Amino acid sequence: MTPEHATAPIDSPLTTLPSEARTDLSSLPDPCTSLDLARVLGKSPKTIVDWCQERAYTRIPCFRLGNRWYHRLPELIRWLNGIKSGQIEFRRKPRISGDRR
Repeated sequence: MTPEHATAPIDSPLTTLPSEARTDLSSLPDPCTSLDLARVLGKSPKTIVDWCQERAYTRIPCFRLGNRWYHRLPELIRWLNGIKSGQIEFRRKPRISGDRR
């Protein structure tokens, strides 16, 4: 059998689809890191960190210890429900052409 046709183990990252990789919010530790949250939401960890840095616009509930961002689950669930119901507006910081390099 050639390496191209070899099957990957069941728990290999190559066999998991993004929809299978998502887990329930209740399985997250409290507080959870941005990496944990990114796995659940199906986003990049860099995206979650960007949202935390722009929290005046995104209103994501987070706090920072050292160089890591953390999220408390009850606040996070309220934030996600608020976005889903339309009570909280999620928007990115507007770009100004002078800020681009």
